[in-house]
Amino acid sequence: LDYIAKAGDGSMRDALSILDECVSFFHDKKITYEDILSILGAVDETLFTNLFSKIQNSDSKGAIDLIETVVRQGQELGQFVLDFTWYLRNLLLVKNMPNALDVIDVSKETYDALREEAAKTENEVIMRYIRIMTDLYNDMKYSSQKRIMLEIAIIKLAKPEMESDFESLVNRIGNLEKDIKN
Repeated sequence: LDYIAKAGDGSMRDALSILDECVSFFHDKKITYEDILSILGAVDETLFTNLFSKIQNSDSKGAIDLIETVVRQGQELGQFVLDFTWYLRNLLLVKNMPNALDVIDVSKETYDALREEAAKTENEVIMRYIRIMTDLYNDMKYSSQKRIMLEIAIIKLAKPEMESDFESLVNRIGNLEKDIKN
């Protein structure tokens, strides 16, 4: 049940319902965390952490490779974008709220990982990422080219020089400061 609560929204009642579904779908088989994620159509949180890290390191190829993994797993790209946007929202809350664990519904382990990631990033950068992903989600609703749109957005996140808005400029200055420091 802990696996199910972690993969879903955390509610024990929902976890029991999902467990019933898993038992009927994976009859006579040991149910794994990955099986539960596939039933939910969800992505393991570590993929978001890896994607965020690739973006932060301007590794657009690595980020696109992760998107390829999502596509091969058959994930619905609109839901993936929405879930990644929630991941970013959680980063922003963790960075700016002393007791964010009271507001976001994640395990202590996930919360600690979010705190570590949030400490490496400026608020304006996270807000830029959220803006791009929110715009992407809205644009994807009626598109037949969801994958292409997602890949372009991921490259925009990794390469702030592609845009000239305020948040992108702040992101670019932050990258320059890191380069100078290193």
